[in-house]
Amino acid sequence: MRIILPAAPLQTFAWNSDAVPPSIPLSTDVQGPHKWSWSLSWNTFAANGSALSPTNSWNASVAAAAGGGALTVTAQAGTQSATAKLKITGINPTVAQVTQFVVTQPNGSIFNKILQHESGVRNFGANGEPIVSFDHGYGLCQLTNPKPTFVQAWNWKSNVQGGLALFAGKRNIAIKYLSQGNRAYTDSQLQYETVSLWNGGHYHIWNGKAWVRNQAILCDPKTGNIGWNTDIAANSGKTVAQLHQRDSASYGAAPTANSDWGYFGVCYADKILS
Repeated sequence: MRIILPAAPLQTFAWNSDAVPPSIPLSTDVQGPHKWSWSLSWNTFAANGSALSPTNSWNASVAAAAGGGALTVTAQAGTQSATAKLKITGINPTVAQVTQFVVTQPNGSIFNKILQHESGVRNFGANGEPIVSFDHGYGLCQLTNPKPTFVQAWNWKSNVQGGLALFAGKRNIAIKYLSQGNRAYTDSQLQYETVSLWNGGHYHIWNGKAWVRNQAILCDPKTGNIGWNTDIAANSGKTVAQLHQRDSASYGAAPTANSDWGYFGVCYADKILS
């Protein structure tokens, strides 16, 4: 028994730019009903399943819809079996495709700016696999915590929807924070607070009369979210240029508990919205 379609081993199929999983037709050289078993794995993700067909043909699109990576399909007819190993990759959407999708979602206009910064509006790298950052952020939105599902890593629309759900949660936290004690805030302050929380930490502090930017955080304009807390003695009284020269060589890795610099939502919001 042989799998005759696809004819080539390790053939590649791709999610298209509109987040549609590929059609993967398979056939064997044995007639009659078949059982098809499949397993899909990529990075730390895995999925598997099975299906029955009344003939010797079946489409593995249901397997592709689970994600991407290395796909193994085994066909069984009676006591005979055959296995095919395939590969599933992805094609990036255009900026226009992403924009058109995002603007139909709640908070889409602000979120477009985040996507530009997080991934350059790309879900896949040059190898056709989802982009993964050093801190395990996946895809367009760099979904990190909670870890995305297999589908969210591969389907850029699901990735964006997952990101927007997290963003809505951050917005609710921002509203609760800014409205404490019946304090007033502007739409602009809500935007800055929400975007800051998306990256980590509050943007504003209460000065006794109004919400103001946390001036203790000094940002490195050459980066996206790196800065210094000037309340720390090692950073106090120094200019951005001095601090950048002192610390930039260590930017290649995440800051440690002993680092005088760090990642700040304040700097992230300034970069995204200013």
